Amino acid sequence: MWNYMLFSILVLFLSFLYHCYFNKPVSMIEHPDADYDYIIVGAGTSGCVLASRLSEASNVTVLLIEAGGYFGWVSSVPLLSPMTQGTEFDWTYLMEPQKFSSKGFWNYVQKMPRGKGLGGTGQMNHLVHSFGRPDDYNGWPEGWSHADLLPYFEKVSDIMNVMSSPEEEFLVDAFLSAEDALNASHVTLQKGLYTVKKGSRWSTYNAYLQNAWNRNNLHILTNTLVSKIFFKDGTKATVDGVKVIYKGGSIGRIGARKEVILCAGVINTPQLLMLSGIGPAEDLNKFQIPVVNNLPAVGKNFFDQIMLPIYVKLEARVSMTLIKLQTLPEVMNYFVFGRVLTIVPRCEGWYATNGVMGTGRTNNSGVMLFGMGSTEEKMLRSMSNYMTEPYRSLYPSYKNNSQEGFLYLSYCLQPKSRGSVTLKSRNIRHQPKIDPAYFENYDDILCTHEAINFAIQTLETKMFREFGAKAHLPDLEECRHLPQDYRNIEYSECVMRVGGMTSYHACGSCRMGDDEHAVVDEELRVRGVSGLRIMDASVLPSPISGNPNSVFIAMAEKTSDLILGRSSK
Repeated sequence: MWNYMLFSILVLFLSFLYHCYFNKPVSMIEHPDADYDYIIVGAGTSGCVLASRLSEASNVTVLLIEAGGYFGWVSSVPLLSPMTQGTEFDWTYLMEPQKFSSKGFWNYVQKMPRGKGLGGTGQMNHLVHSFGRPDDYNGWPEGWSHADLLPYFEKVSDIMNVMSSPEEEFLVDAFLSAEDALNASHVTLQKGLYTVKKGSRWSTYNAYLQNAWNRNNLHILTNTLVSKIFFKDGTKATVDGVKVIYKGGSIGRIGARKEVILCAGVINTPQLLMLSGIGPAEDLNKFQIPVVNNLPAVGKNFFDQIMLPIYVKLEARVSMTLIKLQTLPEVMNYFVFGRVLTIVPRCEGWYATNGVMGTGRTNNSGVMLFGMGSTEEKMLRSMSNYMTEPYRSLYPSYKNNSQEGFLYLSYCLQPKSRGSVTLKSRNIRHQPKIDPAYFENYDDILCTHEAINFAIQTLETKMFREFGAKAHLPDLEECRHLPQDYRNIEYSECVMRVGGMTSYHACGSCRMGDDEHAVVDEELRVRGVSGLRIMDASVLPSPISGNPNSVFIAMAEKTSDLILGRSSK
C-alpha cells in the first residue's frame, strides 16, 4: 500500500518542483521596482483576488508582497489540510490565556493557525463554503447589504467551483432526513459545501492568482515581510510606501503612487497599522511609536466562533475512520487514479473531500457534521494545545483507529463576546497579544447550549437511531459534580468552558463602518489617512453565520471594482 502512496507522492513532488522552478511565472520577481501604483500586502484569500483584478487594468502596476513562499503539496489534498498547521506555512500564533474558557488547554492557551505563503489561510483551511444569512449584513454600512453583495456571491460561487458532499454518504442522508423529522420552521439542514476542483484544494491562489501571474504589470515578491508603512514628509496622513525585510535580512523601501492595500489578515493587519503609528495613541505611546493617526478602534472588535466538539458513537459502519483511509483502494483512488493518472472520473474518494458532510442551524445556533470516526491523538493534541486527559475525555476514539463515529461541531453563529489584538513589542517579528475573550458574554453560553441540544435532537431521528448514534458524554474532572447530561445547562456550560475550541473564524479587528469608532469607511479606506485601504477578515463589522472565507472573496471582488471605478458584472 505504502509503495503506491510513495510513488504518487514522488510524482506530485516532481510536478511541484517543475512548476516552481522550471516553469516560473513571469510575475515572480526577486528585485522589485522603485515604486508601483498599488502595493498589496499579503497574498492570502483577499490579496490573491485583488492582485488578479487590479492587474486586469493594463495601465496600472501592481506589487503583491507575501511573507511566505509556496505551500507544499500536502495543502492541495483537502482532507489533509490540518497537517500544514505548526509548519513553516503557519504563523503559529498563540492566544492569550483565557479567563472564561480553554480550561482543558495547556496554560488556558489556544493556538490560532494562520497561513503564511501564497494563498494564505485559504491554503490551510477546511474549504467550507458559506455566505451566511441575509440578516448577517443588516448592520453593515451602505453598499454592503446582502442585496449589494449578491452579484458578487453569484460570481464567486461560479469561480470557486462550489461542490457538495457526495450523494451516496449514509451520514449525509441521515442528517438531511432529520430536518423533516424535527419539523421546525427555524431549522435548516444542508449538505456540506466546499471548494474543490478535480480532487484538489481550490482557493483564490488557484482560481485568481495563477490566472494572473504571467502579466507584465503584476509583480509578486515572496518571502518578504512588510514591517512598516511610510508617509510623505509634511503630510503625515498620506501614504508614501512600505518598508520591507527581505529573506536574507536586508531592508528596502518601495513606493506606492496610488495606494497601499493591506490584506495581511485579522492579526497582522492591526499589528502593522499600530507599528506604523495608526491605532490607539495610548497604546502606541507605551512603545514610543510616533502617532500618525489616533484610531482607538484598531485591534478592537475581535471575534471568533468557539466550537464544542461532540463525539457521536455509531454501531453502523457508515463513517470515515483512520483504518479506512489507510486502505489500498482509498489510497489508490485518490493519489494514483485521482491525482496522477486521472483515468477514472470522480474516483478520488474521501481524500478529495474536507470531511464536513453537513451543516445546520436553528436561530443563531449552528452545527457542522464532521464525518471522521477516529482521530490521531498526537497530531490533534499538538495542533490544538489540548491537555491529555481533557482531550481523551472529549475524543474517546483516541486509541481505536477503527472506531465508527463522527463529530458534531456545535457553536454560536453570532457570538457577542469581543476581544482584541494589541502590541507586545514594536518588533514586527514578535507576535501581538491576541485575546478572543471566548465566552466572556454569557449569551454565547446560552446560544452554544442551544446548538448542542439541536445536535442531540437530530440523533433522536429515525436514521440516526438505526445507525446506533449516541452522543458521548465527556468525563471531565471539572464537571463530575454535575448531572452528566448535555440538556443540563450547568453541565453543558462546564464542558464548553473546558473543551470549546476555536473555529478559526477570527475577524473584525479593523471594523468597517460609517461611525467614528470604525477603522475603515464604507470603501474600506483607513479613516484619516490618504492612500491606505484594508481588505481582509479584519474589516468585518460582525460575524457571518457560517464559515466566512467565501464572503472575503466576494468582498475583495467588490473592493477591486471600487478601486478601479467599475460596476459589478
